[in-house]
Amino acid sequence: MKPRRVRLLLVLGLGALLLAGCASTWRERADTLLRAGDYEAAVRELQDGLRRHPDSPTLRAGLITVQADAVTHLLALAVRQRDTGRPDEADRSLQRVLALAPRHERALALRADIALQRRPPRARRTDVGPTPLRALAETRPITLDFRNAPLGAVLEAITRGSGVNFILEREVRQDTRVTVYLHAARVEDAIDLVTGAHQLASRIVDAQTVLIYPNTPEKQREHQEQVIRVFHLAHAEAKTTAAMLRSLLRLKEPFVDERANLVALREPAELIALAERLVALHDVADAEVMLEVEVLEITTARLSELGIRVPDALTLTPLSASGPLTVQGLTSLNASGIGVGVSGLTLNLKRETGDVNLLANPRIRARNREKARILIGDKVPVITTTASATGFVSESVSYLDVGLKLEVEPTVSPDDEVSIRLGLEVSSIAREVRGGSGTLAYQLGTRNANTTLRLRDGETQLLAGLISHEDRSTANRIPGLGELPLAGRLFSSQRDDHRRTELVLAITPRVLRPAPRPDLAQARMSVGTELRTRLRPAEGRDQTPDDVKPVAAQATPAAAASDAPAPTPAATPPAPPAADTAPANDGAPAALTAPGLFWSAPAGARVGDSFVLTLGMESATQLRGAPMELAYTPQQLELLDVQEGDLLRQGGAATSFTHAINPATGRVTVGLLRSDGGDGREGRGGTDRAAAIDPAGASGRGALVRLRFRARTAGEGEVRLISLRPIGQGAPVAPAASAAPAAPLVLPPLKLQLR
Repeated sequence: MKPRRVRLLLVLGLGALLLAGCASTWRERADTLLRAGDYEAAVRELQDGLRRHPDSPTLRAGLITVQADAVTHLLALAVRQRDTGRPDEADRSLQRVLALAPRHERALALRADIALQRRPPRARRTDVGPTPLRALAETRPITLDFRNAPLGAVLEAITRGSGVNFILEREVRQDTRVTVYLHAARVEDAIDLVTGAHQLASRIVDAQTVLIYPNTPEKQREHQEQVIRVFHLAHAEAKTTAAMLRSLLRLKEPFVDERANLVALREPAELIALAERLVALHDVADAEVMLEVEVLEITTARLSELGIRVPDALTLTPLSASGPLTVQGLTSLNASGIGVGVSGLTLNLKRETGDVNLLANPRIRARNREKARILIGDKVPVITTTASATGFVSESVSYLDVGLKLEVEPTVSPDDEVSIRLGLEVSSIAREVRGGSGTLAYQLGTRNANTTLRLRDGETQLLAGLISHEDRSTANRIPGLGELPLAGRLFSSQRDDHRRTELVLAITPRVLRPAPRPDLAQARMSVGTELRTRLRPAEGRDQTPDDVKPVAAQATPAAAASDAPAPTPAATPPAPPAADTAPANDGAPAALTAPGLFWSAPAGARVGDSFVLTLGMESATQLRGAPMELAYTPQQLELLDVQEGDLLRQGGAATSFTHAINPATGRVTVGLLRSDGGDGREGRGGTDRAAAIDPAGASGRGALVRLRFRARTAGEGEVRLISLRPIGQGAPVAPAASAAPAAPLVLPPLKLQLR
């Protein structure tokens, strides 16, 4: 070989050694930082080293390992912080994880879980999602109080109280008698209850219009709109999903395409919305877990052989130089013709000590409820020979798995606990066994363990106690002399063999993709009745000002400026309340500041106390209805209840009373309507003398509505009347002293001192 080539090889070899040494240095520094808890610095250390030495496999493998270890430790830290009630610290730990692995699924799921825990309980409840294709815009509660009233009158009251319009199919009878008592019910629920109790069905045409038709199969086919929905499933099987939908919703046979893993439905919009929720809960990814397994086999051997091994046999062998020895030749044997064999004298001074540790540290990723298998060892061939009757000989080879075999089947629960069904077997070749025909077999030594563990994410469990303990003692003594005390050691040799083997298994689950953990509001659904299955909104849904659009009982230009306080006219002398107006809590009535309208309320209240505020009216003409809208300051006042006054119930006449409260904006819409031509026998509390009263309306002075409030905080509370238009015989009427009968009545706001 040329000297130049030799020098080149030496330089390359020296460079490789230096590179390996540098890589080891970078890796050692990264491991030190990792043990100290500075995970980001450990990763940066290896990244810097990899930029300087991009071809180093040691640094590349070390970066992957250190990054995975850092993410694992930070995730375990975040889980502990979350479980101990430290969500802010857990969120910071998860931010460190996402800085190392930006799209780590486990970290994203934990952040979503922490965000859900921070939300108020009512805010956790989810809305109905993509429910029907159409829904009513009105979501405020409504109160209905009817007894044996016509269906048309009930629907008219719902229209006045909510602004929802109705279209009646030609076969619907408006004179059907309806009895209904509902307090603070949803408008859609009220419509469903009224129609469902009289064999009617409803369909939402748009946000403010409802079609009512007879609930018969022919009319259902005529008026129910059909929707086609195709579900492309990502994780669940199409056949299983279709079976679930058929079982729970009793649908027509869905179309199932197993090749594309999709399910298609053609059903009404209500059932499609419910199917969407069910499929969303069913089509979720399987949980996955990384199992870190460490198997340690500790073998301890102690061998001691001490003493003097004296000859234990004397052998005499006849010798014959002329050929084979015969019986006659034995008579001529002498001392020189007999050979002597004596074993040698041996001094045994032997002491052996051995400690063997066999370590395996595999990591395996497994899906939820699926088996995973690990084999660390050898496949030993076993040759089997088969001879036929014709003399043909064939050989076949089979293999035995020898070494460490581990089978695991994890089950991940939504609370980050992992149940592991585990089977462990450690085998080794004890000795070879040869058959008479030359075949070779093996005697195997094996140890097995089968158990089920339940561990939390990141918890380590040790399985130990698989111990093999063997003690053997062998002595070689001269009979009699070797058994003497003390001196017997000079005439004997003793061998003591001690072996102890222990198998230790440590297993740690790391949840990589958590099991689905839906909120109770998502997993629990209200689906209507047996005859009408549909998705209903979750109870306790929070209403925001954007959700609620108050509908005035009668829209007028003056009512459009409802947010501004009403103008305050000059004060007039106070007037006492009428005899039929209930006095408020220990307070005097306020001054009569507008013609025909007055407040009756206490001058103030303490924080936490409840009080009643009464809005009264005086009418000189017959009054049939009084729809109104009021507002209050929700920061200082909490509206507990709205009750009907006595003015329109003169003589026990039947009335329709509805109200809707929006606590977020502090708005109250009230609908008051006296039934036409009703006598006192149909009304609540009616008497026979009601026939002497004009059944078309009520007049005089009395209470329209009573509002029961509770004081929230100290300060000045305010209640104001936004709009009120009395209804007479087909047209609005004016109070006794009103100068503008066509305009809505206004009243200056009422100020309350809360302390």
